[in-house]
Parts: sequence; structure tokens; C-alpha cells
Amino acid sequence: LICTGLSAVYTQGQIRAPIIKDARDVKAAYVKLKAKFFMNNTIYYDRMVRYNEAPNEYAQHFRYLCHLVGKGTIKPAVAARASLNMVPFLHKAIEHGDTPYGVCVCAPWVTKVE
Repeated sequence: LICTGLSAVYTQGQIRAPIIKDARDVKAAYVKLKAKFFMNNTIYYDRMVRYNEAPNEYAQHFRYLCHLVGKGTIKPAVAARASLNMVPFLHKAIEHGDTPYGVCVCAPWVTKVE
């Protein structure tokens, strides 16, 4: 699971700008634009939109990403690795900007194949 957060833009307080009272929406739009068009080997993926529109496709995409990482086809920049019970702490670190690039990897739990 690879996470890069936009929520940090909103949780770190108001961004003051000369014309706009709060520039957080502008900053979020910039970050989204950067992820969509300027970062190499990156696909912008709004997980909530995709999950709500097509949950089965969402699950399939996740499995495929795990497969690509396992094969070494994609090599994401990783700031931290942690087990599932540490996810809340990693999420808080991303929101507070305490991880480079806001990228963390959660080690998946063992599941049986059905």
C-alpha cells in the first residue's frame, strides 16, 4: 500500500496569501496537478472516488500494484515501513509533514487465498 497524502495541506493550518484569505485549496490543486502531470511513473488515483464508484475494481488495482512492487517493476520512494497496527501513527506523521514526500508503506497482513 503506497500512500501520498493531500490531507496535510488542510491539517497544518491556514495558508495566508495576499489576495486569498486561505490558499489551502490552491495548494491542494497544485499538489494534485503535480502528481497528475509532472511526476514520473505516477498515476493520480483518488482512492475514495474509485472505491465508491467501483469497489471490485479498486481491490483489483490494489492487488496489481502489490504484484508490480513484488516483481520490482515499480520502485516507489519509501519514507517508512510499518505493520498495520502502526497505520494511525504513520497517517498522523504524513498529515504533520514528518515524512519525506508523505510516502509510507504498510506491510500487508497474511491472508489465505480463496
